Amino acid sequence: MKKNIKIVFIVCLVIGIALGALNLFANARKPHLAEIEQQQAARKKALAQIAAADVLGINPDEVEVPDEVEITAGDRFVMGVNGASSLLWVLAVDLLIVGVGGFLYTAWKGRQKEKGVKKLGSSNNVTGIVIALLALCLDLAIASPVFLTGSNFLNVFQQISINFVVAVGMTFVIISGGIDLSVGSNIALSGLLMGILMKNYNVPVVVTIVSCILFSGIIGLVNGLLISFLDLPPFIATLGMMSIVRGAAYTVTAGQPIYTFPSGFTAVSGRVAGIPLWSTLIMLTVILLGWYILRYTRIGRFTYAIGGNENCAKLSGINLKKVKCFVYIVSGLCCGVAALLLSSRLDSAVPTNADGQEMDAIAAVVIGGTSMSGGEGSMIGTLIGILIIGIIANGLNLLGVAQGPQKMVKGLIIVVAVIIDVIRRKASQSSK
Repeated sequence: MKKNIKIVFIVCLVIGIALGALNLFANARKPHLAEIEQQQAARKKALAQIAAADVLGINPDEVEVPDEVEITAGDRFVMGVNGASSLLWVLAVDLLIVGVGGFLYTAWKGRQKEKGVKKLGSSNNVTGIVIALLALCLDLAIASPVFLTGSNFLNVFQQISINFVVAVGMTFVIISGGIDLSVGSNIALSGLLMGILMKNYNVPVVVTIVSCILFSGIIGLVNGLLISFLDLPPFIATLGMMSIVRGAAYTVTAGQPIYTFPSGFTAVSGRVAGIPLWSTLIMLTVILLGWYILRYTRIGRFTYAIGGNENCAKLSGINLKKVKCFVYIVSGLCCGVAALLLSSRLDSAVPTNADGQEMDAIAAVVIGGTSMSGGEGSMIGTLIGILIIGIIANGLNLLGVAQGPQKMVKGLIIVVAVIIDVIRRKASQSSK
């Protein structure tokens, strides 16, 4: 390990221990501070009684005024520490995790080198992501006692259900070396079409759901055709589709929302014994299918191949056009399922639904270890990334953080995740 990195880890450990010790010291001083506050309150009460006696013309001599309590600079400092106790505990825990984790990783890396193992792990460092998830949960548990309640976790799972499904399709797309910016618009239009078919034409719920999911898949197919047959860059093709589909969502209902769907439709996001049963089953089914396809099927291996090196994949006889169309169809179908979950939960469909959903999906996939350059990633990593994004959003809501700063945090997370991916790729190439 380089000397500078060692110094960073040592500094993290020292600061983390110091912050923890400072918190413990401040907690030990709480009884003394409470006594001071009681004496101050008693003095203020006595002074208020004297002032009232003067107004009423009563003799105030009978009121005993306690002596003024002197608050030292040290007491004021301890009061400030107690006021920021949660934040300091979070920082202490994070710094200790970084310091200890860094030294443990370095020790493991040294052993791998001694054994002659050159490649120390896959690009998708699931272990590291799991540690980050556990550290995040610990931080929020310290910052907000409500976080660890059962009802809050059920809310988290229901809130992430839409991003959960969309991120599965986005994983296919990004592993193949592409990107899909049209997912939010696709969800909005599909949800509105579900409402139109059920409310205006009395189409049965099951037929409506199947038809609109297939319609979302067709939007994904169009993306795939534009990218594979016309050689449009994925960013440009899906950016244009995003505007087209969002405009269509405003056009089909003249910008008006659709409310009050049939009970059979809203039951999809309903709760059974307090648990969002059907939403959970749908999420598990989607991610299990995605995991199986990527890991055990030819089309899954082809997806990795064209993302890793498109020219080599072409020379190997892989039909690039079919694989690219497939991954965008998967992304579209996932959008249809997400539209079902969102519209049934809200019992409404609005043209602005799922605005910015593509950012959440990309963030979850990238945090999960999928490389933006393509060819690397896994569904397990995406699952953990989704949980991290959902827990961060839930924690910020519990702490009363506004939507503006929340979007800034998500954008920062994406940037940091991509930077880590670039650094890791360069390190991997230099070690070969």
